[in-house]
Amino acid sequence: MSEEIRKNSLYEVVRVEVSNGNSLKENEQWDSKELVSKIILEDKNKNYYVINPDQFGLRFAKGEISYKEYKQLQKKEDFKLISFSVLGIGFLTGMMYVMLKFLV
Repeated sequence: MSEEIRKNSLYEVVRVEVSNGNSLKENEQWDSKELVSKIILEDKNKNYYVINPDQFGLRFAKGEISYKEYKQLQKKEDFKLISFSVLGIGFLTGMMYVMLKFLV
């Protein structure tokens, strides 16, 4: 996804942060096995934007959505992830309780 953002971005890619905590400038090479965690973009007015290498980041980089819309979509996606995780843990806990109640 980071390569797609790099190729299709309306903005200049200033820096890439990889999974091991290193920050690499655009002209530096990195090991393709490392996971890209954040991409820092710069527009013509020297405004910086930090995006994740995902479908919403790609949409922002292409100019399909604004940065405000990007942040809102990220918040919704994070909320969904947390909600499903809590529901899943609750379901498993409930099932374990029921099984222990009937087996013991």
